[in-house]
Amino acid sequence: MQNEIRHDLSAGSYNPLVRILRTTKLARLLASNSVATWASFVAKAMPLFLLPPFIFSSFTAEQAAIWFILITLQGMQLLIAASTGQPMVRGFAYALGGATQVRDMRKVAPQADSEPNMDLLSRVWSASAFAHVLIGVLTLALLTAMGIWSGMPLISELPGQTELWGAMAVFIAGGALRAYGGQHVSYLTGVNRIALLRWWETAFWVTAFAMALGAVLAGGDMLALALAYQIPLLANLGWNAWLCRRDQAACPGFRRVFRPDFDILAQMWPAIWKTGLGTFLYLGATQGAGLYYATFGAAVDVAAFLFAMSLIRPLGQFAQVPFVTKLPMLARMQASGERGAQQKIVQRSMMLTYILHVVLLLLVAATLPIATGLREDEIQVPILLWLLIGLAGYVERIGAQHLQLYATTNHVLIHWANGLAAAAYLAFAAIALPILGVYAFPIAQFFALIIVYVPIGAVNSYRAFELRFPAFELKTSAVPLVIVLLVVLWIWSRG
Repeated sequence: MQNEIRHDLSAGSYNPLVRILRTTKLARLLASNSVATWASFVAKAMPLFLLPPFIFSSFTAEQAAIWFILITLQGMQLLIAASTGQPMVRGFAYALGGATQVRDMRKVAPQADSEPNMDLLSRVWSASAFAHVLIGVLTLALLTAMGIWSGMPLISELPGQTELWGAMAVFIAGGALRAYGGQHVSYLTGVNRIALLRWWETAFWVTAFAMALGAVLAGGDMLALALAYQIPLLANLGWNAWLCRRDQAACPGFRRVFRPDFDILAQMWPAIWKTGLGTFLYLGATQGAGLYYATFGAAVDVAAFLFAMSLIRPLGQFAQVPFVTKLPMLARMQASGERGAQQKIVQRSMMLTYILHVVLLLLVAATLPIATGLREDEIQVPILLWLLIGLAGYVERIGAQHLQLYATTNHVLIHWANGLAAAAYLAFAAIALPILGVYAFPIAQFFALIIVYVPIGAVNSYRAFELRFPAFELKTSAVPLVIVLLVVLWIWSRG
């Protein structure tokens, strides 16, 4: 019986439609976690890639800059949610791997046949529900502070301030509610319902894009655009909650208890606060730099820079799918001590992520002028600026994947890596900004990452999983990195 439960939890076979269609190649493709996650990221990227031409043609440069501030705030919330939810995802995965605790998985003896621990799964759910209330409140405070700080200089100079502040309030409230709803995303991810979660997410994000586009074409103001965009995303939260309830009802022995489990919270708390602090420090530095630039930069330059920054986030998230969708499995394998299989999965998934990242980066560089639908008098993103932002994003992905891999031991170092990298980034940017202008931001980020962030993640994952340097990087990150560097140097040399 337990083996059947474990199979059900890992394969999603409870769905009759999936069982009927599983014999077809299309059904197997649709059931793929990676394909579903890619579809979700495409849907999330649609407003970033396809809306800007309509935004630029329907609003002034100053209003467009406000829109990209809103998108930047939303991007911050999504990154916070993706990071702070990981300890809960690992907790659910550990329970499926038969763990009896979620504190430390660095030393686990291999188990011949581990069974899901339903009691632990129930307790992690209870702890996660309580933790996400706190995450939602903190996200609300952070987005409010960042939104007022970055939006005030532009909004105070524009007519229609009420609708502009109203649009910001809608985005902030939506971000806070999504942060709280992260408990359902964490659960569905941790129990490997990833394909189910992401396909529904895709549907709601496509709806959000369609409604936002309709609002723009109908001549709506910024508040109407914000409402049209956010309402489907809030509906997605209610749907995710229903998916969780249905899944849990099908798990014999699972208990929905609506009170905090302080023992599990105590076990998970170090990973939660370290991940949250690390994410806050790094986002506060890198994303905050763009919002800081919005307080004094020319509106056209601000819109161009924030637009480029808004593109790199979904690009990086799309590229990391082959690796990040394996994290729940790697965490479960960590709990059951399956070391050899881990190394094979890690090398292949990292390699695919790096290749995809560089391909997407260069495709965007080649098509950026077309994608923005620009005329000579409209906002343009310099190709060199985009490539430098992309180079920094690639180096960040190298360090992040090593940190995420090491975090499957539940010994989290992201607060040190992000905190020290953020300090180095701010120092480098302060020195370079008067000399290089907006280019100082990606260049400072690149050096902060390569000097601080990557070594912390790589050294620890190499030790924990017995990876070999430089052989491992030569098989994964080295060749794509050299390609990006050569392209950057070539564009730079052309002036």
